[in-house]
Amino acid sequence: MNGRFFFVTMWAACAVASASAGGDLTGTWGQAGGPNSNFQLTTDDPVPTAWSVSRGENIRWRTPLPNVGQSGIAVWGDRLFLTTFAPGEGVDGAGKKNFSAEIVGLCVDVADGAILWSVPIGGLVPGPMMYTYSDPTSPTPVTDGETVVFTNASGCIAAFDFEGNELWRKTWRPWGPAEHFPFNKMHEPILYDGTVINLEPPDDPGEEKFGWNYLRGRDLKTGETVWTAEHGSTSYVTSMFGFTPAGEPALMTGRGAVHDHPERPAGLNLVSLARGEAGKSEWLFLTPTDKFGKPAEPGTVVGRTWPAMYDCVWDDRYAYWFNLQPVESAVLLDIETGELAKKLSLIEDVDLRRWDPEQGRHRLLAGIHLRETPDWPDYLKVKGRRPPSIVVNPSPHSNVAAGGYYYFLCTTGNKRNRPPGVNGLAGPSHCVGRVDVETGKVEYFELPVTVVRERGEADRFVYGELVAVETRNAAGLDVSTESRTKEDGWKAPAYWGTPVVLNGNIYWTTTLGITYVIDADAAVLDPSAVVAINDLGPSGETWTLNSISYSDGVIYHRTSKELIAIGD
Repeated sequence: MNGRFFFVTMWAACAVASASAGGDLTGTWGQAGGPNSNFQLTTDDPVPTAWSVSRGENIRWRTPLPNVGQSGIAVWGDRLFLTTFAPGEGVDGAGKKNFSAEIVGLCVDVADGAILWSVPIGGLVPGPMMYTYSDPTSPTPVTDGETVVFTNASGCIAAFDFEGNELWRKTWRPWGPAEHFPFNKMHEPILYDGTVINLEPPDDPGEEKFGWNYLRGRDLKTGETVWTAEHGSTSYVTSMFGFTPAGEPALMTGRGAVHDHPERPAGLNLVSLARGEAGKSEWLFLTPTDKFGKPAEPGTVVGRTWPAMYDCVWDDRYAYWFNLQPVESAVLLDIETGELAKKLSLIEDVDLRRWDPEQGRHRLLAGIHLRETPDWPDYLKVKGRRPPSIVVNPSPHSNVAAGGYYYFLCTTGNKRNRPPGVNGLAGPSHCVGRVDVETGKVEYFELPVTVVRERGEADRFVYGELVAVETRNAAGLDVSTESRTKEDGWKAPAYWGTPVVLNGNIYWTTTLGITYVIDADAAVLDPSAVVAINDLGPSGETWTLNSISYSDGVIYHRTSKELIAIGD
């Protein structure tokens, strides 16, 4: 690891902890991004890497949940906090789209998974239940060890003490179907320096700010607004906390996405969190080209060309992004100035390790151009037609910088990113990709879509298939919203939980409850880089859109049916 980056990371960890809990990190994962609020942690405590709910391997306990939900899990000492839809929501909507604004915040005992108390967090605008692109339960609770704050993306944020007594509650009316905006609410609340940072509409938007959202800092003790960001942010991105090379706290956020997301100018924004400066922009990177790669008025081009649909990843050198048209590329911005430092092609001279079903092993295609390479799964082929070439469309919220590489997962078989004049489908199929930040070398490695595990039988890894998944809650009721929810999330690209890096291993979880663990420092992206492939339940019966949380040697995860503690 870069020594300078290590120093900044550790400094940030101490600063975040001291702002909320006196500097003691033991037993905490107080918000979605963990104690550093950047989804990365290095610890001397043991970290589970392998488990199976299907076989009951390395599982401490499992607790049925009152209904489906998507929030991450906040951990502090002997308490876990998460949200679900309220019991009974979705029961009467069999065969129809199920919408609800009624969720509950849960407090759970770390020792055995017992639910200690629940509180109602009702919203104003109903959202789709189990929507594969987020729902009202998506925001993760935040806590400082004394107060826990639950957020309902349907328009409510409320604080409680650790006994479940309400301290304050604030509501707002989010943009929704009435304004022709889809329900995509991916921003995670962030707790820093006694302030809860959430993404909300302005108090008085007027016609000029119709559809806009802004980062808003609320006082943890009162809920009152302390500051509002200078520029708007799209609700599609996950804003990321960190410290600048000068040691100043800041958030990276983005503007402009598909479905004509209105916040302008489009691009990336480094927002200060320093006292007296909170909400002000350190710098703006404005999208500089159109989809043909030609110069355009800065900040105007959005959509597939410069998509603000990813985690706003950054470190002490670069901010990381994608430019997808006309050539799919990783974009690295200088963290101090916001200027373009590197643009690295994701399709030229790449190494692709593809699963060969006939030989039962991965086969290396070295130094290839993806435009000249057809994808292989049978369900992508159309008889009598020339096989389409590969177009890279990284999975939303799957990107992470670790080990000197920029990692991401690849969506599969969709047409969501077709550069002008290109007959291609998203791929390479079911791959994890990475680009070397220094050399620009790109590698892809095909992952199994799922693994079938039955007691007494060997694991059966399934490659190159579209796998259906049932969408039932713990009561056995199907409360899902639409057909895309019943897919595996590779073709109709789901908003999977943000990847987490623990002790140099990256944890990705897909809709099917499959959690891939990849060594971020692996010299080659081949089978030796795979630490483990885990499951959260039987294949095809397990549904989730969650990231892991970690504390004191235990990983906490969840599905539509249950909360799970993982570890010896």
